[in-house]
This record gives sequence, C-alpha cells and structure tokens, in this order.
Amino acid sequence: AASNLFAAMQALDRVGAETIAVEPIPFEGLGEAINDRLARAAAPRDKQA
Repeated sequence: AASNLFAAMQALDRVGAETIAVEPIPFEGLGEAINDRLARAAAPRDKQA
C-alpha cells in the first residue's frame, strides 16, 4: 500500500499537481512511516526554475 501511495504521489508531482488529498492514516505501524512521508511531501520547498 505504501509503495502504491508513493508512486501515485510521484506521478502527480510529475504532472504538476498543486494539491493532493489523502484520507487520514492511523499513526500505528506502517502508518507512522506513511504519515512521516506525507508530512515531508507537504513541507514547503524551493521551486526550481
């Protein structure tokens, strides 16, 4: 499940999606890693020219 989510996020990033909606994921087991990755993906970043 996590690899599918990350692949989908990468695909959306490649096409320039400005917003990605994700349902809440419990902070248990693999959910902790998924939520950490989602938080990193949501963090502001420098736009490349």
